[in-house]
Amino acid sequence: MNDPDTDNDWMAGLDWSKYRRPAADHVSQNIMLAGVVEMLARQVCGPYPTEIAFFLSKAANTPPGRVVAAEKAFSSDGTPIHSIHQRLDSLMRSHAEDLEVGIARPDAISQDEWERIFDAGEDPWNEGLGARRAIAGLAPIFARLAAEERVECHARPINGWPETTPINGRKWWDLDPEQAVRRIAACGLNLSKPYDPHAKPDHNIFISSGGLQTVILETAGKHCVATAFQEYGDWAVRRKVDYYAVQVAEVTSFLITMMNSGRCEAFRNEDFEKAVQAEFGSRSLGRCFERAKANAVADPTRERFAKRRPNRL
Repeated sequence: MNDPDTDNDWMAGLDWSKYRRPAADHVSQNIMLAGVVEMLARQVCGPYPTEIAFFLSKAANTPPGRVVAAEKAFSSDGTPIHSIHQRLDSLMRSHAEDLEVGIARPDAISQDEWERIFDAGEDPWNEGLGARRAIAGLAPIFARLAAEERVECHARPINGWPETTPINGRKWWDLDPEQAVRRIAACGLNLSKPYDPHAKPDHNIFISSGGLQTVILETAGKHCVATAFQEYGDWAVRRKVDYYAVQVAEVTSFLITMMNSGRCEAFRNEDFEKAVQAEFGSRSLGRCFERAKANAVADPTRERFAKRRPNRL
């Protein structure tokens, strides 16, 4: 089984410097992509560490690799465990340099030094993990908003020239997840090679602020990107993931797909219930199913499924 956090580690190597600028980055009535994604994260990601500025810039924090705590790297009498030190020595030294933790002897890392390296890195590593999870979830959401022209985007030359180029619709935003992440990290694209992941961006991306808050709030009602399944250290997050809302959204999406398939025209309520139970289990029935179905049939194209109740004997 893949570890999704390890799969996301490549993101740390991208240039996230645009996320260290003021998150608003207003230019007339437009907002730089970095600011918009940060705004989206505050509404869609849960939990979101509201007390940390520029959370998404933490995606650049170096992943720890397979490091271990000091109590696993030393025996009870403080003797280094050779196999662990041999395997992790270079990694811990690299982290010590990044975290400005001094190592006294060139040939050995003491238990105290190992503890200080581990402790110094724990919060940044976890912040980076959370930020990379957020980006992995937010990138396709934003790309879809742009592809559907729910937001109005344009590109402006990095050299500061005033002309802009509209980049709206699927022509510009039909991206695979990795391309979407790269574009968000760079806050830009190469206008002549918009789908080349290795092309150096020559334009920054801006989004019109008109109606943007409405779009973000509507999106937050449909999506929840979970970022925390472990403790993040001292900056305890205060917003809890709404797992019920996530489940309702998943069941709603499943029902919409069924109703739009053309294969369920004769279905009644009990048939939809059985299909949901087979896909998600019995926990998805009851109040979750009723709310999800109400969401699915709210669209006029599916309202014909609204009042189909089980047959009564």
